[in-house]
Amino acid sequence: MDINQNANANVYSTAAGKVTTAVNSNATTGYGSQVVITHANGYTTRYAHLVYGTVKLKVGATVAQGALLGKVGSTGNSTGAHLHFELLRNGVNLTNTYFSCGQRNVTALAPLMPRPSTSVNADISGDAKADLIALSSAGRMSVYNGNGKGGWATVTLGAGWGTTRAIVHGDFNGDGKGDFVAVRTDGNLWFYRGAGKNSFTATLVGAGWNSARIVAGGADFNGDGRMDLVSIAADGYLYLHSGNGDGSFASPVQIDYGWGEVDVIIVGDFGLDGIADVIGRDAGGRLLLASGNGSGVTARVQIGKGWSSLTALTGGADYNGDGYPDLIARDAAGVLWLYPWRGSGFGARVKAGTGWNGHRLIH
Repeated sequence: MDINQNANANVYSTAAGKVTTAVNSNATTGYGSQVVITHANGYTTRYAHLVYGTVKLKVGATVAQGALLGKVGSTGNSTGAHLHFELLRNGVNLTNTYFSCGQRNVTALAPLMPRPSTSVNADISGDAKADLIALSSAGRMSVYNGNGKGGWATVTLGAGWGTTRAIVHGDFNGDGKGDFVAVRTDGNLWFYRGAGKNSFTATLVGAGWNSARIVAGGADFNGDGRMDLVSIAADGYLYLHSGNGDGSFASPVQIDYGWGEVDVIIVGDFGLDGIADVIGRDAGGRLLLASGNGSGVTARVQIGKGWSSLTALTGGADYNGDGYPDLIARDAAGVLWLYPWRGSGFGARVKAGTGWNGHRLIH
């Protein structure tokens, strides 16, 4: 991202880290004078075309957020004073995925903040660990509070959930606490605002959801920082229901087609790029990943096969504490399995429970 003008303005580090490149160069090619900093969690930032001679840091130096790196210049392949800024994670350029900058002055140290994480918030107990909700065949709701390692502590909340046909985790009002939404058999959509400690406040937020054959979500598809829903209708179209930030949702918009053979979908940031993605299982037992692109999804790619025998699939949250979204599955014997995400597919499964056959819905 090029931040134009601001000639000779100070350039500061956006976050703490270690200097891995520090170059003073008056060349007319390449980046010219530049600094590259490696940060935690795989992030890297680059600051280029700085004024020759203003880079004082050395490779290997540890810098704090706000450390002075140099001054805005025009060295290297440049036609005028500007800061060339890059943000990468694990080598993938995220700069214009998260934010952009118009042709205007930028105040020193004014934060350029990426949009909020799109990770599915499934923490309904308030301990910062992802939980599961399960509805029994008799209509009783139980919460399984996760321990961050794929294990659970059970809390029974009560009966009266027999008319619920879909539940979806997420922080739908942006208060940092895990909520969920429920679709009833009458087509009504209810928002259950989480208050922590496995407690909720219910609000009716929509009607007419009987046209949605499958509902999932809890992550951000369009980059507005609000958690969204997606659904598959009887016509096989995939629809986006953009979150309004208060537990309600905008009218559906078609974002893909050909999902008629898919019987379950899981939403999460499987691309690890801050944009929600969708995994679906088709009639042949294949897992198909449709990556989010900020306005919809890309063409589906097969990431697994042989999943037909599993009787329940959910996930999108981090259940084992490794920072990546996982998949939770139940087999025909009632055994619950955790499948850790590895970036392009799932790793070896880990047993996460037994005796789960009594549940009609798991999320």
